[in-house]
Amino acid sequence: MRIRRAHTFRAVTWSVTATALASALSLGPVHATDLPCPQSKSRQKSADSCPTPSAGKPAAKKPAAKKPAAKKQAPRKPRPKKQVARKPRPKKQAAMKPGGGRPAGCPPCQSAPRKPATKKPGAKKPSTQRPPAQKLPAQKPPTQKPPTQKPPAKKPPAKKKQLKRGHGWSWQGLYIDAADLRKVNVFLARAKKAERTISPQMRSIARKTKATMVGFNERKRSPESVKRSVARDMQNNPTETVDDALDKIYNSVRYILQWPDASYVKGVKDSTKMLAKWKNANLRWSNTWARPRGYKGINTAWRANDSGHPYELQFHTPKSQAAQKRSSKLYEEAHHPRTTGSRRAQLQNQMNRNYASVPCPAGAQLLSAPRRRAMERPGVTTL
Repeated sequence: MRIRRAHTFRAVTWSVTATALASALSLGPVHATDLPCPQSKSRQKSADSCPTPSAGKPAAKKPAAKKPAAKKQAPRKPRPKKQVARKPRPKKQAAMKPGGGRPAGCPPCQSAPRKPATKKPGAKKPSTQRPPAQKLPAQKPPTQKPPTQKPPAKKPPAKKKQLKRGHGWSWQGLYIDAADLRKVNVFLARAKKAERTISPQMRSIARKTKATMVGFNERKRSPESVKRSVARDMQNNPTETVDDALDKIYNSVRYILQWPDASYVKGVKDSTKMLAKWKNANLRWSNTWARPRGYKGINTAWRANDSGHPYELQFHTPKSQAAQKRSSKLYEEAHHPRTTGSRRAQLQNQMNRNYASVPCPAGAQLLSAPRRRAMERPGVTTL
């Protein structure tokens, strides 16, 4: 019986402790507020019926006292206070909006980038202010691009060159049509090719006769000068063709050999013998040393044996060559189509004065052309 009583006593105590723990856990906040609850009666009855276990119950109530402390922090509601603190910030933005009427001028553009610096803590607000900062750089490049695209549109000179090639050549009243211009260009191309074989012969003559070559870099006449002479000849002789005018041009390739007065005659004779030996045919011989006025020197024209192209060879002394340089510009102006007769006479008198001081080497006026020989080439026959 004692054992049964002990077991029953233990069972009662365990049931009371269980009910006490359950009530403490579920009715913790009720004790904080000190409100009457019907469950309190059961607690009192259990305490009256079992005074012994109630003495050990306070130790079990300690965890319940700690939990309400954690729950007492919950009634602190800082969140609604934070929301109240956030509300004045949108009010400041509303105050800034009335100033947004400034975008008409430049100051709003400067105020827009400053706002994101003050509103960095907010993640939503700077996103609304970023697009205006991106629009400004997008508008600057188009202002710089147009100047780079304008220059290539200016190309009038290219059209002028095409007109000259397709519709002939013209210069200060002189004109050559397209068909005749093609023939002139072929003549110039042939002269350029022939110069490669003529120049070595002239250098060997100068070396063997101890002559100096003057103006060797200017041995090829300019294409514009050849076109002017052809157009001028056709204008002065309307019945003349382009082929006739080109046959008269001997100086498309030209050379100048110079000796002192004492060795001038011997140098001219030795050079002509060498040219005849190489089968170069003499086309023209003009000795002006016997003239009382005007140009002084010997101008000759030859046809190359290898290419069959004509070239000019001049024989001068140092003084006659100096007089020629002084009179070159006067000669060009005198033969200009727009030069008047009175001006041409003045230029001729000035050239005569330049050559009047040039002495004639002994025996130079007696020099004559070598004997001509027949030269047969395909399509070319010269006597």
